[in-house]
Order: sequence, then structure tokens, then C-alpha cells
Amino acid sequence: MNWLSVHVLWAFFFAAIVSHGQVVPQRDTLRSKHVTDSLRTYIKSQVVVTGTRNEVRLKDSPVRVEVIGKDRIATSAMSDVGDLLKEQSGILITGAVRNGIQMNGLGPDYTLILIDGQPIIGRVAGVIDISRISVGNVERVEVVKGPMSSMYGSDALAGVVNIITKRPSNGFNGSAMVQAVTRGPIETRIEGGWGSDSLEITGFLNYKNQPQFTLPLGPLTIPYSGYQDGTAQGKIQWRFAKGWTARSWLRFFGSETRGTFIESFAGQIAQNSGSVQQWDGSATAGIEYQSGRARLTINAYGSSYNERYNFDSSQGTAGSTDDLIRRIGRLYGQYDVQLGAANRLTLGGEFLYDDISGSRYRDSTGDHPYYRTVVGFGQWEGMPSDWISYVVSARYDGNSVFGSAVNPRLSILWKPGDNVRASGSIGTGFKAPDFRQLYVSFSNRLAGAGYDLIGAERLGNTLVPERSVSYDLSLRYEDGQRQLSNSFSLLYNAEIRAFRNDLKNLIEYYYVKSVDGRAVYSYRNIANAYTQGIELNLRLALAVADVGLFSVLGGYQFLDAKDVQVLNAIDSGTAGSIDGPLTRDSYYGLWGRSRNSGTLRVQYDTEDHLWSANVRFQFIGRFGDESLDKNGIVITDPPRKVLDRLDEFVSGYTVVNIAATRSFMLSANRVLIGAGINNLLDHSQPTLVPGLVGRQYYIQMSTTF
Repeated sequence: MNWLSVHVLWAFFFAAIVSHGQVVPQRDTLRSKHVTDSLRTYIKSQVVVTGTRNEVRLKDSPVRVEVIGKDRIATSAMSDVGDLLKEQSGILITGAVRNGIQMNGLGPDYTLILIDGQPIIGRVAGVIDISRISVGNVERVEVVKGPMSSMYGSDALAGVVNIITKRPSNGFNGSAMVQAVTRGPIETRIEGGWGSDSLEITGFLNYKNQPQFTLPLGPLTIPYSGYQDGTAQGKIQWRFAKGWTARSWLRFFGSETRGTFIESFAGQIAQNSGSVQQWDGSATAGIEYQSGRARLTINAYGSSYNERYNFDSSQGTAGSTDDLIRRIGRLYGQYDVQLGAANRLTLGGEFLYDDISGSRYRDSTGDHPYYRTVVGFGQWEGMPSDWISYVVSARYDGNSVFGSAVNPRLSILWKPGDNVRASGSIGTGFKAPDFRQLYVSFSNRLAGAGYDLIGAERLGNTLVPERSVSYDLSLRYEDGQRQLSNSFSLLYNAEIRAFRNDLKNLIEYYYVKSVDGRAVYSYRNIANAYTQGIELNLRLALAVADVGLFSVLGGYQFLDAKDVQVLNAIDSGTAGSIDGPLTRDSYYGLWGRSRNSGTLRVQYDTEDHLWSANVRFQFIGRFGDESLDKNGIVITDPPRKVLDRLDEFVSGYTVVNIAATRSFMLSANRVLIGAGINNLLDHSQPTLVPGLVGRQYYIQMSTTF
């Protein structure tokens, strides 16, 4: 029995001991039981929308959805959504170019990021920079792992992250917050809203300012640029007649980064000076009509993302200024109807227009490239009995450049008992080549990192969409509750999940040749790859009368990610380097993937919820970095470097964060004061892991009104 099996058995053995141990007679008057009962009621009543595009109770959703609640924000110094997601098991934040998400072993290119169901645009090097999304005004984040192309189309091959913003309570309510972090930003934000049975209005403002700083690296110092950014959002919902609801929101973001900073691409690192401005705006307007069990929703959405670089040195033919404009327009309609007591049919369609322009982007005719996509989708949610439910969905995408794609998905939930849930899904996904992979033309002339990045279309190479078939199995024990004694009450959940993604025509950047001493990179399809793994999750909450609530939330992921073409070359004896023949045992898999990772959060809250303290651990196992490659090309068809030596790994590390909060009433307002330390162990790897900037201290204060 290997060590991974021991971990799996231990999680379920522990849950079995707790669930089958001696049960002490319950007393409804015990405060410890009241605490766990309220937690259990909250968990059972949670509603999600991302898995099926319709509201469904989390515990009854055949599509597995993970929910990150606002309580995690309130008790720790989380400034942006990246901070929130990196403490979720199975999600890693990559930061070579921007802060993006790696999920199910797939990079940031493959995860669709939504705000209130609408897509965020502005990918740079394939990455949506989630650090530009403030946690202010966030009610919860819903995460679906695995391909969701059957409902969301391209870019959802690894999964979907949907950021749900807050709705106001009845009457006027709001909050204000200020936070300061060493080697980080000073942040202020204010949000407010007014709600009634017919009208809801919310607004949110956020501003961050981070000064420049440097980090030591041996005899050198690594500069980190300063930045300032701000976000403004307004949202309105109006029930103007029986059955009719109108919704609209506007969101604006602006950022300026200025100073000297490091750049990293394809293993090359250099310093750059200048400024980067980003600004984007998005808006949606929609109307919904509900009559009996039927509902019709129509939404229009538009977004524009702009980015401008002002370099101190000329960057080839583009000169010292480089700009990017990305725009998207979307018209979306959905009709769903409840059929009988337990079935629901959903039908819908959308039209999508997407274009890009700027100094880096021109198509073969010299114009800015664009896509038009026509979509139709359908879904059936069924519950033939109380103990089983399922969702069948499929989507057709007709793209003006790449033709058509059809993607089905089947998800099943089996409920053999009140506390046990077993779910499984199988589905296909696709991802069309993006504008960068096809049309980019960028030259970096900085000393130490000179390279050209040329889109495949410009080199006469044809890229085809990436495809995947994915499988997901999960076994959960939910809502376990035991009264251990008159003073101790326990709530517990446990889960084991297994997944596999089989990928074809995966797109990667690769070295083409050297021109005038600069490396030239482009993009190509590789034949096959796979990612597979196991996740373990455990949640415990122990209520102690007259003391408070102790909670533990832990997760672990084991990941195996390999290039099948490399495995075939090994088996045929055609893979090797200056170190000798490559074997399966010496091939460690795809670059940039940690085989082992995990999170742990231990928290204490007093009974009156006035004090809270937690310690959080994020373990990132070692991972390969292509910039550390030592022996060059290992297979020649297609040519590629592979991770086959121990000195090509970035060492694993553990980030420890601690936080404490105290709340009290001041006049009629609740005030919360918090302080803590991020990265307590002071890890810093500025060239290999730019997001690690050493130990950071913070203090925050917020008030509600």
C-alpha cells in the first residue's frame, strides 16, 4: 500500500470513527449544539448557480461546486481574489507573468473567470490577472473543476471560477475598510446598498497604493515596482411588475504600475523601467420574466480592456510604446421551465463578438483580428428518485475562424443516505487558439532577456482547437454532527475526489530558432497529454460551551501530469540527452506542476464572535522550471526539453500566515480590527516565484453601518 492510499484511508477512517462512536444524548439547550446546528443549517441551505446556470442547493447539485464564503475574507488580510483562491485545495497561483490560476493541472489559459456570470477579458500571456479583482463586495466565489464547455464554451476547459457580488439587505447598509501591508498596498474601500422587495441598489469603491521596494538576492537586489489601482462598481435590480425583473451593473477598473520591475518569460529574466497602464470597463443589462414554472432571461454584455506599456528602452519595431485593446460583445438568452416536481429543461443561445487591436496584433491582411461565434445549448436536470439526480447538457459553438464544436457533459449525484454523497461526471471540452497564439508579434530588447514572440499564423503554421475528455469522481460525507458531551459538539465533512483529463492538440510555446542573437518563440499543437490526480478535503468544527468554536479546514492534492508523446518516445527508445537514454522513472512530467500541494486552516472563534484567530498553511511541492533545464532537447519530434533531472526543480515551500481579529460596537456601528503576519517563515524566491516577497505584516480596520 503506497503512502497516498494511507492518506485516503485515514481521512475516511477518521470520519467513520467519529460517525460511529458513542453518541451522548443531545440537549437542545447546550450552546455548543446551537453553534454546530447553525453551521449545519447554513451549509445545508447554500445555493449555487455556476454548475447548471440555475439556482440549486449546493448539497443537491449533481455538478460538483466548491464555495468560498465571505467569512474567509473577514478574518484574514485578503486583498484580491488571488489571495482567496490560493488557500483552496487543488488551486495554485502562478505568477511568472501575471497572477493566474492553475487548476486540475492545467494553466491559467484554461480557466474561465466570471463576475456575476459574465466573462472577464484582458488576458496577457494567456493569464487573467486575478490580482486586479478586489475581494471587496464579494459575497462568495463558486468554483467548478473540470471542463464546462457544455455550458460556457471555450476557455472553460479546466473549469470555471464565478465571483458573485453582494446583494443588499432590506434598508440601507454598508461598510468601510482600510488596510496596510508591508511590501504590499495600502488599501481603502467602501461599499453600500439599499434594498427593498422591489428595488436593490449597491455600490462599491476600492483604491490601492503600493510603493516600490527591493528584495535582496545574494549580492544583488531585485526591484518591485509600485502601483496604484482602483475599482468602481454599481449594480441595480428592479422588480417593476409581477413576474418582471430588470438588472444592470457597471464595473470600471484602472491601474498604473511605475518604476523598475522584473520580467520573466521562457526562462529569461531581466529588469525593465517605465510604466504600465491598465483600464477596463464592462456593463451588462438584462431582463427576466417568470410565469409559473417558466422563466425567460435575456442579457446584453459588453467589455473593453486597454493596456499600454511605456518602456524606457525601444522594443524593436514597436518602439518604446506598446498598447493592447481587447473588446467583447455578448447577447445571451436562456429559457428554463420546471417540468413536474423534479425535472427542469433549459434552452438557450448567444452571439459573441470578440476582437483585439494594438501594436502587437495584426492578421495576415494587416487588419485587427476578430471572432464571431454563434452558440446554442440545452440542459436537462432530472431526479427520477429521492436518492439520485443527474444533469445532461450540451453546447454547440460555431466560430467564424475555427468552424464548429459540440461538447456534451453528464453529471450524476447518488445519495444512498442522509450524509453520504457520491457524484461523477464525464464531459468534453475545447479551447480555440487565442489571438496571442495566432497573431502576436512582440520583441523584447531588454538586456538579459532578448527574445521575439511570433504568433503561429504569422509563421504560416496552423493551430487547431485543443480538445479534452475529462472524468471526475467524488465521495463525500456531509453534515456529520455528534454531541460528544454536555460541553462538546462536533460537525464534520470529508471528501475524496479523483479526476483525469485526456488532452489532444494541446497548444504550447516553443523555441523556433535564434535571430540576431535573440531567441524566437512561437506556438504549436502537441499530440497528447494528460493530467490526473486525487484530492482529499476534511472539515471539522468543534464547539465548546463557554469557550467558542475551533475549526479545521484541510485539503491535499496529488497530481500526475505527463506528455504522452514523450512517453511514446521513451517506449520506442528515441528519447535521450547528453545524460543518456530517458526512462519513465526519470521523466518527471510537465513543467510547472507540483506533484504534491495542500492547504490547512486552523481557526478559533469565541462564542460571542468578538474574537477570532487563525493560522493558515499553504504547501507547494517542488515543480520543474524550464529555465533550469540542464541537458537540452530530449526528443526531436517535436523538439522539446523535458523535466528529467532533480536540479531542474524549484524547491517546494510552505507559506504560513497568521491573523487575529477583534470586533466591538462603537455607537450603533460594529468595528473590526485585525492584524497578522503573511509568510511567517520569510520565504522569498523573486526570480523563480515572483509572488513570494518575504515576510509581510499587516493591520486592518473596518466598520459596518
